[in-house]
Amino acid sequence: MELKIYPDPVLAKKCADVEMGDVSVIPILEEMSKKLYEWNGAGLAAPQVGILKKLVVIDIREEPATLYKMINPKIVWTSEEMIDSKEGCLSLPGLRDTVSRHEKVRVEYFDENFEKQTIEGEEFLACCLQHEIDHLSGKLYIDHLSRLKKSRFLSKFRKLQKEAEEDTVEDEE
Repeated sequence: MELKIYPDPVLAKKCADVEMGDVSVIPILEEMSKKLYEWNGAGLAAPQVGILKKLVVIDIREEPATLYKMINPKIVWTSEEMIDSKEGCLSLPGLRDTVSRHEKVRVEYFDENFEKQTIEGEEFLACCLQHEIDHLSGKLYIDHLSRLKKSRFLSKFRKLQKEAEEDTVEDEE
């Protein structure tokens, strides 16, 4: 399983629903969970590893520790109250920016046993749920930025990528 980095086109594609009872997704969720911890993320959506299925894993590292493995998650309710969320993304390494998100959300999903679950998240968990579910629609958090902020962000991102490539070339020499 390999992390897809922006501007990989898979990150802009919409994911397909998982058919109920399709046990082929269980090992994918397991591997995504391992990668989430290996890459030190709070959440990981299937398109970030090149899989166009509605699968998400989330662990925001709060007590008690909870790993959510979600099949076909969807937001069914959002609060009117909004908060500013300082976000980063494994697929956009090295940069963060502020995005406006709903302070509270309710999400319905199926767990790895294909049992329907509902979770209500607020603040950081709510932002993480919105961020990961956006991935399933081909949307990145930078798509919530104004055109000017997104342009500046992408310029910084390209500069960081170029510097990383130059460092890699130097290391190989």
